[in-house]
Amino acid sequence: MKHILFDLFLVSLGSGIGVVTMCLVRAGSQFDRDMETWKGGEK
Repeated sequence: MKHILFDLFLVSLGSGIGVVTMCLVRAGSQFDRDMETWKGGEK
């Protein structure tokens, strides 16, 4: 029983890390687009 709970914990931990990573990548790409827009406006 303890082994099943530990596996469930690892799966949920991995899913959480995956979601956080996906959010960071999306935020980073949005930030890059915003920076290009700002730099394009300066020219």
